[in-house]
Amino acid sequence: MMKVELATGVSHAQMVDVLVLPIVAGNKLTLSGRDAQKKAKKSMDGFIQSCASLGEFGGMHTLYHVDGIKATRILFVDGGDEKGLTLHSLRILSAKALRQLQGTGVQSASVYLSELNVRGASMAEKIQVVTEGALMGAYTFDKYKKRPEKVKSEVQSWQVMIGAKDDQEAAAQAVMRGQAIAMGTNFARDLANEPGNVCTPEFLGQQAESLQHEKLKVTVMDQKAIEEAGFTALLAVNQGSDKEARFIVMGYCGGAEDEAPVALVGKGLTFDAGGICIKPAAAMDEMKFDMCGAATVLGVFKAVTEMNLPINLLGVIASTENLLGGSAYKPGDVIRAYNGTTIEVINTDAEGRIILSDALAYAAEQKPAEIIDFATLTGACVIALGSQASGLLGSSKKVKDGLKKSGDYTHDRVWELPLFDEYQEQIKSEIADLKNVGGREAGTITAACFLSHFVGDTPWAHLDIAGTAWNMKGSDLAAKGATGAGVRLISDYLIRKAKQ
Repeated sequence: MMKVELATGVSHAQMVDVLVLPIVAGNKLTLSGRDAQKKAKKSMDGFIQSCASLGEFGGMHTLYHVDGIKATRILFVDGGDEKGLTLHSLRILSAKALRQLQGTGVQSASVYLSELNVRGASMAEKIQVVTEGALMGAYTFDKYKKRPEKVKSEVQSWQVMIGAKDDQEAAAQAVMRGQAIAMGTNFARDLANEPGNVCTPEFLGQQAESLQHEKLKVTVMDQKAIEEAGFTALLAVNQGSDKEARFIVMGYCGGAEDEAPVALVGKGLTFDAGGICIKPAAAMDEMKFDMCGAATVLGVFKAVTEMNLPINLLGVIASTENLLGGSAYKPGDVIRAYNGTTIEVINTDAEGRIILSDALAYAAEQKPAEIIDFATLTGACVIALGSQASGLLGSSKKVKDGLKKSGDYTHDRVWELPLFDEYQEQIKSEIADLKNVGGREAGTITAACFLSHFVGDTPWAHLDIAGTAWNMKGSDLAAKGATGAGVRLISDYLIRKAKQ
């Protein structure tokens, strides 16, 4: 993995392959850019003029073998109008710069992006997002290619440059956090990008167990243990699959012994064909991503353990496939969830909420301080919000407000939908306590209404990540495929809680 480290020093004297220097509208260089320009005398002036005339945010311009500069080349990174820069802008610029350099022979870079002015942001905050951006931008998933299209030589060292007078301790903490959050995000991406024949419920359990930490305990229940525990809703969905289900429980004790944990619950459908209500064939391969809620939980646990965060966490993941078989559950069946609630199955492709019923009821039974669940739950959420924000619903204003704040800060954004009592009418069943779908109207909301019956009085928030969990077009921070949605969001949310 590429090494991100802090360094100090004037730009012209850096013995590296490349200097990464920001340039903004109006021909403006930052302090280190002006240092390089001064040492290069007039040999950079014309080039900088052309950069500014061409420039738009994210543009890259390379200059080689500049007199007076020890580095082999300079990569000018266009920040556009400095007045409009945000922390997320820096995250994107760092990712773009890293990708620009991959495959060019560059192995070491001195990066001065944190010199850009972001209104209201500290140096530590800027360093953290520059770290996150580089590590997230470097991510690829090509392990199954016979001849992986490896770059000629990957960047090995990403030196985030700071001034000698900057707070070194705060900067080091920022790099550590940036690395932990990026590693958690990339871990979630790896899990979700795995094909369904590899990423089975058993595999998810193994990945949870791989997160070894002195403060972390992981229990993975196999089929027999699930039956003995009474997770009958999970077992109902699992009936059509030859692969055994898994119920994963993780406990991280970083806070006070008597402190109630934050519970994170994830939907772990490792492949969803829709069951008897089979999905259309087009893009069904993407249903390997239906376990992205579980991947988010595991990614957050990885980030939290890497940061050694002083907080208590409970993680609960229900995992199965939803396939067609002679034993598959059927429309019209009535099943009983872990807390005794009966569910009339109207549509077997609304299985995520069914397995979450067991996971949420179990989490609530453990008396956590709050519950946050993550699920690629509804196509309706994709229609409503697209890929720009995760849907947010729940019972606790405090939890929802905290998630909104962290979403805006990290740009891992959420948007709240209402959960009025009147919507509950749509999921009333004639023969059971609930039915698992409420019709075409307000599909994201009625799915959350269903989940609300399994959390009791525990403060609760639900994140529907169906539109944000994967992107087959790619984005500024993510290659095509899984995005790791929710990891940055919840990591920041938990960091803030740990400070309270």
